[in-house]
Amino acid sequence: MGNSESTAEMHQVFNTAAAVYDQSGVEFFGPIGRRLVEFSRIGSGQSVLDVGCGRGAVLFPVAEAVGPSGEVIGIDLSEEMVKYAGRDARERGLGHVTTRVMNGQQPDYPRARFDAVIGGFSVFIWTHGSAELKPYRELLRPGGLFATSAPSFFPTATGKWGFLPEDVHDLLLPHMTQPKEGDAYDCPFTNIHNNWLVTEEAVTDTLANAGFVDAEVVEEDLLITVESGDQWVRWTRTHGMRRLWDRLAEQEAEELAAEVARRLDALRGADGIITLPTPIVYMRARARRD
Repeated sequence: MGNSESTAEMHQVFNTAAAVYDQSGVEFFGPIGRRLVEFSRIGSGQSVLDVGCGRGAVLFPVAEAVGPSGEVIGIDLSEEMVKYAGRDARERGLGHVTTRVMNGQQPDYPRARFDAVIGGFSVFIWTHGSAELKPYRELLRPGGLFATSAPSFFPTATGKWGFLPEDVHDLLLPHMTQPKEGDAYDCPFTNIHNNWLVTEEAVTDTLANAGFVDAEVVEEDLLITVESGDQWVRWTRTHGMRRLWDRLAEQEAEELAAEVARRLDALRGADGIITLPTPIVYMRARARRD
């Protein structure tokens, strides 16, 4: 589990980003959330916990999947995220959806409380192995479902990490993987080539060691489209990647952003749009029925 320092930093990063989170015009968390819910096969009438619900990219597709006869609880460490998600749920008239401020690493619910536990682009942030996944299995009823999505750590044909556009990989990866003084953010980036998400086999083995069965893992490309390299850079400041920029000196951040934008602008197609294939990993498994 994350220590108090890492939890505090995650809280700060996402509380600060909440107002602009998934609001930049770049389609990313929404399509991933919808695909994760489709992949999970959550059904009508089920009780579901959404871990790290953010502003609702998974929460609202799950609410649609379970329908009014079901129940969806979204939890997030960030009060601001919960505020926005709760407001939107009320505006949509979703009486079967509730949101709570809660540490997703340690959900405060009884054993066997839910039919499904799901986490869109959240669980991977603080998970280093099977020990951190066991709490979610314990929350599930026999045969209950666990499903989550994450950026792909599977190596590309050139040995690079596919979540970053290849043309700026060398610029950004060092800032995401090299710990700086006082770094306490409990995330797998600093161990990028040796973590539980690095291969399909590693994912399935980790889920099995956490007590899950019938694991399925798929990697799929999401096509991110932006109008300019600058828009992509601005988008990275609206979610967890803002940590990269926040930790740089102002001039260094400006120079890095300018070079990243320049390289991405060179990828503009004939239609004036920059298209960036971004691999996403989706995984699901079940608690034992016995």
